[in-house]
Amino acid sequence: MKKTKNTLIILFIVTISMPILTLYLIEDKSIQYINATTLKKINKENQTFENAIISTIYEKYKGTKYSAKTYDDFEYSIIDKTINDKHVINKNLLKLKEIETIGLIKSDFFTFIETNEQIITRTSEFHGEKLNYSKKRIFLSQDNFSESIISFEIENMTSKIIGIKLPKEYIELNNKTLENYINYLNLNSDDWVYNNDLITSQNKQLKIKVERTNNFISISLIQYYI
Repeated sequence: MKKTKNTLIILFIVTISMPILTLYLIEDKSIQYINATTLKKINKENQTFENAIISTIYEKYKGTKYSAKTYDDFEYSIIDKTINDKHVINKNLLKLKEIETIGLIKSDFFTFIETNEQIITRTSEFHGEKLNYSKKRIFLSQDNFSESIISFEIENMTSKIIGIKLPKEYIELNNKTLENYINYLNLNSDDWVYNNDLITSQNKQLKIKVERTNNFISISLIQYYI
């Protein structure tokens, strides 16, 4: 009788445990599936983003047809400002902060910009079948569009800065900051070769070109065979 009772208890425990165990296994498999799916999605997005940048660079230098639109914005020279209880953000300066974060632009640049009450940002948008980027030039209010204090290009799908030109005293140019820039663009590859003012990757079929003109330094992402 005691043996029968013990058997019934064991059967009762197994009966209750099986759905829980099954649910646990299903949940575990589901988590594994979700993690794998998420990772696959992230990799796909990174690949898409990389392709967007590479396509834009190649289309830019192919001379393909595109449409263009240019407009000016008169903005405050600080990233955020409260005016009449309204918070105003300068999105263009905020975008440049990404390059400061990786060490390429010195914080002194933003300190200098803030000494001006207002700045003028001239945006040129370029659109084609595989080309979608904007060029932004920032002028100090007293410059009257004679020469921009900084210019930079943004690939619109990825929202990454794919080129920049600014006064040499505001840029930190070395192998480490250029490596950070490559990582920022999600163009990581083991074959990037650093050779003075030219950095090349055969795998990515891209070059990063550094040019020095008068008081300015420009960094351009160009196709490999230029």
